[in-house]
Formats: sequence, C-alpha cells, structure tokens
Amino acid sequence: MLSYIMMTIFINKIISSNKMEQIALFQLGLNKNEAKVYLTLLQLGSASAGELIKKTEFHRNIVYDNLEKLIDKGLVTFIQEGKKKIFHTSPPEMISEMIVKEQEKLDLKKKVAEEVMKEVLKSKLQEKNVQEATIYRGVKGLKVLLNDTIKEGKDYFVIGAPKSSVDIMGETFWKNYNLKRSEQKTIIKMLFNEDLRSWSKVIKSKLTQIRFLPKRFDGLTETMIYSDKVALVVWGEKPIATLIQDKHLAENYKKYFHFLWEQAKE
Repeated sequence: MLSYIMMTIFINKIISSNKMEQIALFQLGLNKNEAKVYLTLLQLGSASAGELIKKTEFHRNIVYDNLEKLIDKGLVTFIQEGKKKIFHTSPPEMISEMIVKEQEKLDLKKKVAEEVMKEVLKSKLQEKNVQEATIYRGVKGLKVLLNDTIKEGKDYFVIGAPKSSVDIMGETFWKNYNLKRSEQKTIIKMLFNEDLRSWSKVIKSKLTQIRFLPKRFDGLTETMIYSDKVALVVWGEKPIATLIQDKHLAENYKKYFHFLWEQAKE
C-alpha cells in the first residue's frame, strides 16, 4: 500500500488535474453512485441535497444514502443552515485516512484469521474429527435444514441474514419457526444485515438477541452455526445451503461470530 504521504500527493494531483475519473475513485473503494455524488459535490464546491439530486439526476433516496456513506468514510461533511444541510467535500487528505483505516481493518481480520487457522490446525492434530457435508436446495430443502437447528436445541448463532430470506420463506414460516425454537428455551444471537432492522422488531425477545452488521456486509449469504455444524446459505432465487458437520470448524466459526458481535451495533 502507498504510504500516507504518497497517497496524499496522489490524491492532490488527481484533483488539481481537472481530469478526475470515476475509475480512480473505484480503485479507492467507492461504488459508482458514491463516486458520482462525490465528484458532483467536488465540482459544485458546496451544495444542498436538493442541488445534488438535480445535478446527478439520481432519485433522492440514492443521493441521501450515498451522502451518508461518504460521511461515514470521512469524505463529506456538512453544516446546518437553518433547516437545511449544506454539504462539502472533506480535505483530500481524508481519502488517505480512509485507505489507512481500511488497511487497519484488513490487518485485524488477517490476524483473527491466522489465530483461527492455528486453532484449527492444533485441534486437527490433537484428535480425529467427524466431518460430513450435505447440500440443501430450494424452499423445501431449507425447511429441512432449519428444522434441524431446532432439533439440536443448542447454541445457535447467525451471521448476515438478508431481507430476501424473509421474502423467500415467508413471514408466517419464520414466526412459526421462532415459536418452535422458543419452546427449546435456547438463546439465539443473530447478526442481521441492516435491511432486516424492521423485521427484527417482530421476532426480538429475551431469547433472541439481535445486532446489526455494517452496510458493507449486506449481501445474499447467511451463516448459521449450531451444535457442531456450520451452514452456509445463499438466498438467491433458488436458495441453496451447504451444511458442514465439523466440531472444530463450528468452534472456530463461533469465535469469529463473537468477534463480529463485539463490533456490531444494536
């Protein structure tokens, strides 16, 4: 990675050249909409959300959503003028800060991954481990898998459940599922994607603890960890899940879950 000073010089050079390309911002981690909103604001110098909506020709929700993302990244700031917010781009050095912070997060993840690998290797050497893998396809297959999580009645953790999981299985199914699971008196901890915040209010209880992952984790995948099993679910048009029964894998996924749980927000 470029040093902090080299990255700052690079960013200043791009801005002063009047030839800033969206591709340069893509390479720095911004998506297409973030890049367009940022570049438009940079050209205007300062602007209200309404002015950005008019200039970008984006829907208002897209502009507001991407302004929030840019603010979170430290690339945009605003001042309150009466009831109106006036947005400004942050000093170019903040792009360097963003890259430094992302690298720090990657380094932390790498460190956690290395620790998990050590534990897995140590466990593999200490004792034999039963390993099985099963594939479940479609709604019927997913129901079989989810019923298995109820039968086990042990620790149950979920990472990254997307809104499509509710749409595909149906709200009635999930409400019945949670009623059956609550009869086991087992506490479940769930790390939801942000798009399930409203749904979480429907199922949250003393036995169901929920926190939320940052938006950058949003996707179609979900990981279920229970007993000595790990299920990797892809909630596509035709959902598919791979269930792996492996004691050591499950233990290390639980460690990873607890790491994410401490980072997540309520």
